[in-house]
Amino acid sequence: MRPLFGLILALALFSGMAPGAARAQLDIGGAAPLTVTLNPYYPRPYQVVQIYPQSTLIDLSASTVTITVNGTKVFEGSGTAGAEFQMGASGEKTTVVTSVKDPTGQTYSITRVIRPAEVSLVVEPVSTVHPFYKGMPQVASQGRVRLVALADLRTSPGARLPNSSLVYNWRLGDQLLTDVSGIGKSTITADAPVRYRNAPITVTVTSPDSTLVGEASTTVSPTDPVVRIYRNDPLLGPDFDNVVSTSFSMPDTEATFRSVAYFFAVPPTLAWTVNGSTAGADKDITVRATGNGKGTAQLRLSASERSHFQNAETRTAVEFGATGGFLGIFGL
Repeated sequence: MRPLFGLILALALFSGMAPGAARAQLDIGGAAPLTVTLNPYYPRPYQVVQIYPQSTLIDLSASTVTITVNGTKVFEGSGTAGAEFQMGASGEKTTVVTSVKDPTGQTYSITRVIRPAEVSLVVEPVSTVHPFYKGMPQVASQGRVRLVALADLRTSPGARLPNSSLVYNWRLGDQLLTDVSGIGKSTITADAPVRYRNAPITVTVTSPDSTLVGEASTTVSPTDPVVRIYRNDPLLGPDFDNVVSTSFSMPDTEATFRSVAYFFAVPPTLAWTVNGSTAGADKDITVRATGNGKGTAQLRLSASERSHFQNAETRTAVEFGATGGFLGIFGL
């Protein structure tokens, strides 16, 4: 099972049919003289919706097409141009009647009852960051991802169905994830895709009697991991607001640095080097300038996590001293 990372996508519900039945009734092809198509297929509250008449048996270009919404005529003409109308509040019923009078005088009619509502899909990646990270962790290659479906299905504006009673069907692409689908199963946790690949996740939510159905989906790609160096002040602690750039001038004879690995599936193995020589594997490193001189040392930090094939590195030039000397390295 390959989940994905996400944004929040709010989509809505179409009343009166189960997911498969809804598409069958709207896309019957030649089995019915008149069908209609909605865009978007699952309208949200107050969203503008387009409706188009379709027929393989009736010459719509030579017929009179009339569309009414809640008894108000919104379109009269010919062809398949259709009309636009605005949905009401969540759970508020909108009745759309499409009528066609062909050149022989025969009248065909189809009625659709729509109750808008929303399904929000929240994706929560589980990956490494520092404890005070203010943003959302990004998806790590093959890392754990938690997805939560927040559904708002209403039989009327004031009658919301409890989420625990709804049926959640999760899909990875076209594959139904039967083990994590079912009544009240609004949350799943699974592994993200490998690096450079996408994984589409869709959740379809229906009411217990299948009269309401909604759907939300998203596609997420793993993010490349990165590693950063921060100054670790002995009194104030790590300065996570300022990343050490490609060069760092030591204000004193000693400085401590903190490493942070971002967006790894699990904490990686760290390795510090100074001028190419191994200098430690802890998250912190202290450098000291000895002597009275001036100089520059190349400080490199690498992070690797072999089980998920993740690697990252960064480096900085540490400038020290006044007239000469050398740099000593000690891991804290």
